[in-house]
Amino acid sequence: MKPSPMSIHDVNPANSYNESIAEARLRTPPPILMGHSPAARRVQAMIHRAVRTNLPVLVVGKSGTGKEVVARVLHHFGGGEVPSIEVVSASEQTRLVSLGAFTYVSNLEDLPMEEQARLPALTGLGRIVLGTRLSPESEEGRRRLHPQIVRWASGVRIDLPTLAERIEDLEGLAMQIITRTPSRRPVGGIADNALDCLRSYTWPGNVSELEQVIVQAVHNGATEQIELRDLPANLRVREAHQVRAESPERQLCLEEAEKQAIRRALHYARGNKRKAARLLHIGKTTLYRKLKAYDLE
Repeated sequence: MKPSPMSIHDVNPANSYNESIAEARLRTPPPILMGHSPAARRVQAMIHRAVRTNLPVLVVGKSGTGKEVVARVLHHFGGGEVPSIEVVSASEQTRLVSLGAFTYVSNLEDLPMEEQARLPALTGLGRIVLGTRLSPESEEGRRRLHPQIVRWASGVRIDLPTLAERIEDLEGLAMQIITRTPSRRPVGGIADNALDCLRSYTWPGNVSELEQVIVQAVHNGATEQIELRDLPANLRVREAHQVRAESPERQLCLEEAEKQAIRRALHYARGNKRKAARLLHIGKTTLYRKLKAYDLE
């Protein structure tokens, strides 16, 4: 016997609505914390584990390291039927009244201690991600983060590296920023000397500062790639000052160390110069120039 056709009245409207929310969200491009460095891969693994739980999550990282990005990734892939994430800045709150079904609280350390203690009750059956710029183990962290809340949220804790600690990811992050920056000309890359300059900087503002620099460079430039002259003056002046400040003895030591690094990379890459350049985290043009300068060709 053939089954009777399903009537529209047989569909549970609530289930249909919930499924459509989750499916619609998963069809949109996801937020991503990208990178291939060991530090980035460790964070990606922790995010993957956190997605599969409903526990509160504590995200620890300095300003600009991507704490809100992590919260949005967790919501995108683990938000279930919750259509959007509620972002609450503790810096702008003196008292929390209620929290949404999926909430990210940024700058937890700026929330008064008594308000921090109320978070478990306010969360209810919802999901919460707490972001802090302070290590809970630091002196300031122990003073400004409620120990009860640190224990409650540390079942899933994600520590974010600074950009300097994942400098191998800089080129990929910069290219990602370029692709989403409006421009009146096609920009497809970064000149080797500009990339070397970016990699030598300490990035106190982390990825957020990198984004400001790249957006400004895109707007400043006139060619198909970001050139050294397109970068902010403070980065270029700093690089030139560093070169001039090295003593002759120090320069000789650095040159010898660089030669040895190039030799090891070429040996490991079995003579493949493109692969050696990737291992050294420099552009291939830079490698060719150094090979010629050091007579290593």
